[in-house]
Amino acid sequence: MCEIPKVMKSLISIVVPCYNEAGCLPAFLDRAQAILDRIPGIDYEILAINDGSTDQTASVLETMQTRSPRLGVIQFVRNFGHQAALSAGLSHARGDAVICMDADLQHPPELLPEMIGRWQQGFDIVQTVRRSQPGLAKSFSSRAFYSVLNLFSEVEITDGAADFRLMSRRAVDALMALPEHTRFIRGLVAWLGFPCATLQFDAPERHAGRSAYGIKKMFGMALDAMVTLSARPLHLALWIAAFVLVSAFVYAVYIIDLSAHGVALVRGWTSTILLILVMGSVNLLCTGILGLYLRAALVEVRKRPDYLISSYIPPGHRSFESATLHKTSDERDSQNFAVRKVQI
Repeated sequence: MCEIPKVMKSLISIVVPCYNEAGCLPAFLDRAQAILDRIPGIDYEILAINDGSTDQTASVLETMQTRSPRLGVIQFVRNFGHQAALSAGLSHARGDAVICMDADLQHPPELLPEMIGRWQQGFDIVQTVRRSQPGLAKSFSSRAFYSVLNLFSEVEITDGAADFRLMSRRAVDALMALPEHTRFIRGLVAWLGFPCATLQFDAPERHAGRSAYGIKKMFGMALDAMVTLSARPLHLALWIAAFVLVSAFVYAVYIIDLSAHGVALVRGWTSTILLILVMGSVNLLCTGILGLYLRAALVEVRKRPDYLISSYIPPGHRSFESATLHKTSDERDSQNFAVRKVQI
C-alpha cells in the first residue's frame, strides 16, 4: 500500500520593525494572526524587531511571545533605525516569502491574503502603494520626498510606495547579498528588477502612539537614498557650476555695457560682491554634495555592523539566545551574513 505524500505548506515570514509600539503590538498581533490562520496552504512566523524602544515595547513583546509560539523577538542594543531593523528581520527570516510591515496598523493586515496570492501567481515582489494617508502635512511631505528622489534616482520608485511589501525567497537572498551598509530598502528592491505586482491601499490612522518619522528623519532618509541610488547629484553640481559661470559672464557683459554708456558705478564694488556671492555659493554647494558621497564612502570603508542584537528568541523558543550580528571582511567578500554569539 503506497503512502500518500504530505503536501508541504509554504512558510511565510512576517517582519515587523518596532519602535515605541507598545500600544499597537497586541492589536496588531491579534489581527495579523487571525487573518494568517485563515489562509490555506501556508504556515507562518512573525519576527518582531525591537529597535531600541524607550517605552514598554520590550516587555510587551516578551509577554506576547509566551502566548504565541509563532512569534520571534529580536532585541537591539539601541536604536539603529527602521532600515537596520528591516535588514535584521530579513536576515533572520526563514520563509519561502517574506512580508515586511509596520506594527501601527497603518499597513492593513487584511491585504496579506491578496499579497500571498500574487506571490503564488509567480511574482517575486508584491509592492503596496498608498492611495492616501491621514494628515495633510504627511501627505505633502511624502509626495515631495518621492518627487525629489525620482528626480535624482537612477531607478524609478513609485510615488507612495511603502515598506509594506512581499518578497520571494530569491528576492530576499539577492537583497541581503548586496554589501552596502547605507540602505534605502525601497530603492534597492526597485533596483533588483524582479517581477513585481502592485497593490493599492488607503492608510488608516495609527492605532496608538505617535509616528517616529518626522521631517528630520525623512530628510535624512532622502539624502541617504539619493547618495546610495545615484551619482546624479554630482552631475548636478557640475551643471550648476556651468550655469553660474555663464551667468557671471552675462553679468560681466552687462556691467561693461553700463560703463560704456556712462552709467556711474562704484569702482570694484560690484565685481567683488558678485564674485564673493556667486563663487562662495557654488563652492559650498559642490562641497556639500561631495561631502555626502564621502560620508557614504566612509560608512562602507569602516565596515561597522549595521546593528547589534542584545537577544534573540526564535519562534517556538522560550529562552534568550544572546547574539550580535557582525560582518567580517571575509564574509563581506563572500556576501554572506554570520552570527557570532557573544554577551553584550
